Amino acid sequence: MGQLQNPRKNRLSWDETFMNLALILAQRTACKYHTAGVVLVDNNKRIVSVGYNGPTAGDDHCLEVGCAKVDGDPATGKLKRCRGAHAEINSIINAQDTRRLVGATVYTALYPCYDCMKAFNNVGVKEIVYFEKYERIKTGGEGKEEENEAQELADRRGIKIRKYDGKVYCNIDFTV
Repeated sequence: MGQLQNPRKNRLSWDETFMNLALILAQRTACKYHTAGVVLVDNNKRIVSVGYNGPTAGDDHCLEVGCAKVDGDPATGKLKRCRGAHAEINSIINAQDTRRLVGATVYTALYPCYDCMKAFNNVGVKEIVYFEKYERIKTGGEGKEEENEAQELADRRGIKIRKYDGKVYCNIDFTV
């Protein structure tokens, strides 16, 4: 019997696979300021759900009419709250059955904000792997601000957080 010939010597690790998928999904983002994508994976390394930043169903698209928080309402110019749903929330919604998320690992382009961390805590996520830190855009667009409450909640609830330090295989643009 002959020796198996295979020129391929290695393959992507699980972290490389899922983070690169999250970074590719992030490119679907409809937000002008945060390029975010999420892949939710169960204990058996199966993808349970995905999500990316975008407007709620049927709402105005920020790349087409501007950001409500920075550019204002397209009809009145008045500054309003963000119309977008975060990638994290969309990934939970897309899972359809949150029981599938108990013990899940999150691969995310951006570290979750406090509201998204609360949602992950409530569905039983046990680990979050992130690519970049999240900084909230201030109303009117006058800079950014860091959030610390998300990390505090993760620490209290025992949610493991780690920064992704693997290879990126796609050309991702996170610039604003």
